[in-house]
Amino acid sequence: MRLLLLLAGALTLTACGQGEDSAAPAANQAAPETGATAQVAKLDEGQRNGVLEKAIRAAGEPCPAVTASERAEISTGVMGWRAHCDDGTAHLIQILSDGTAKVTSRTH
Repeated sequence: MRLLLLLAGALTLTACGQGEDSAAPAANQAAPETGATAQVAKLDEGQRNGVLEKAIRAAGEPCPAVTASERAEISTGVMGWRAHCDDGTAHLIQILSDGTAKVTSRTH
């Protein structure tokens, strides 16, 4: 009887530990890109620069033309784009899956 109780307890503890590890995502794992976020990531540089330029202007920031852009970590675990405009300004843009853009700007 005592052996059965010990065996049942050990199996219960083992099952609890396995379920916890497999269900919890890694804390530093980035969420997969979906929707508009994924679509922008698939664009070639010229098309992407056009999209980022429109997002910057929609945010009310000046940007005659985006001349370059690259992937950047906007904040811890959040990926977006760094866009450089021909007037010397730079902007960080996060494209959300619903197509909304969050623009953070700086000037030189």
